[in-house]
Amino acid sequence: MFNFMTSGRVIFGEGSLAQSLSMIRHYGYSVLLVTGKGIQRSSVVLDYLVKQQLRYQHIAVGNEPNITMVEEAAVLGRKFNPEVIVAFGGGSVIDMGKALAAVIPNQGNVYDYVETVGRNVPLKTRPLPVIAIPTTASTGSEVTKNAVLRSGQDRIKVSLRDADMLPKVAIIDPTLTYGTSKAISARGAMDTFTHLMEAYVCNEPNPFSDMLCEEGFRRLSRSVTDACLHDDHKAREDLSFAAMLGGMALTNAKLGGIHGLASVLGGELKAPHGVITARLAPFVMRENILNAEANGEELILERYQKMAQILTGRQNANLHDAVLWVESILSRLDIPDLREFGVCSTTFELVAESALKSVDIKGNASTLDSERLVSILESVCQCDGHCEKRQDTEDDCLLVELVHDSSVETSDI
Repeated sequence: MFNFMTSGRVIFGEGSLAQSLSMIRHYGYSVLLVTGKGIQRSSVVLDYLVKQQLRYQHIAVGNEPNITMVEEAAVLGRKFNPEVIVAFGGGSVIDMGKALAAVIPNQGNVYDYVETVGRNVPLKTRPLPVIAIPTTASTGSEVTKNAVLRSGQDRIKVSLRDADMLPKVAIIDPTLTYGTSKAISARGAMDTFTHLMEAYVCNEPNPFSDMLCEEGFRRLSRSVTDACLHDDHKAREDLSFAAMLGGMALTNAKLGGIHGLASVLGGELKAPHGVITARLAPFVMRENILNAEANGEELILERYQKMAQILTGRQNANLHDAVLWVESILSRLDIPDLREFGVCSTTFELVAESALKSVDIKGNASTLDSERLVSILESVCQCDGHCEKRQDTEDDCLLVELVHDSSVETSDI
């Protein structure tokens, strides 16, 4: 027995955004528009809101959202009282939109509702409807039921999760990903891979999520280099489709050790989430394979072998070829090493202890204890002891522009 859930309506294809904007009006007159800092990219949506004389408020988000950002923006959002939220941007923007949709109608603060470091109280009031429009092929947030937020005081990433947080509409137009930089494309594609891979080998897969993952592997493996390195448009479409499938798969199956560790390291390091998950992937995969071999867990081994066959396109591929494929792609895409971000200076035991509290790690293919997590981190950090920490001076920020009726007011938080 299994359940399957996804966004209420999924619209996919080149040019789908322009053909679907009229759906905004179906959900009300007052629109909260959440975008990234480069608001010029969302001009098609803004122009539509103005043309239709809709009342709207605009929130532009810088970097990955944190709990403080959500709480401050929710105060403004409650004053505006939107009927629908339109989230136009990458995974972080869509997560911010979904978090606001959940928090604005509910009382209390964000810590009442988040997992791991919060009270994890169920939402009492149904979230506002969300229309999600991804501009990157990455997290699949447009079809997931959670929002990932950084908790600054706890130095960890946590989820605000509820089935009603699934967007009412997901508009996935691959043309919005054209021209994306190699760095953003690469880490997004590999984050998609980790979603597909962990959902495929998790301890509670199901036939439907397996089907999604296998098709995701096919599309991603045949297109990842052409999309990221050459901006090939057909390959971009494949990546957008694979990202959507990854989001659907993780919503209906589980994740694992990669995302359990990433939730902690994401709070410790100034490294993009996609870089962290990508660089953890081969080490967690290898650990799971070795453990499954030692314990005779044939189902897990069969899944890694099937994955290797799809990724490499070779029927004679063995399960270890899946790890080799990942390592090869990481090298070809020039994904930064986690040592550059100071992972070697973290306290592995504390990272492992915190990771074991995460929801994601409970879905890992085999049981992970603190010792095994420390071993994974030590493998990630094999170096000469003189790793240089990457300097990242860009602080978390939230830019808020309020636009409603015929007046304009601007404020910065």
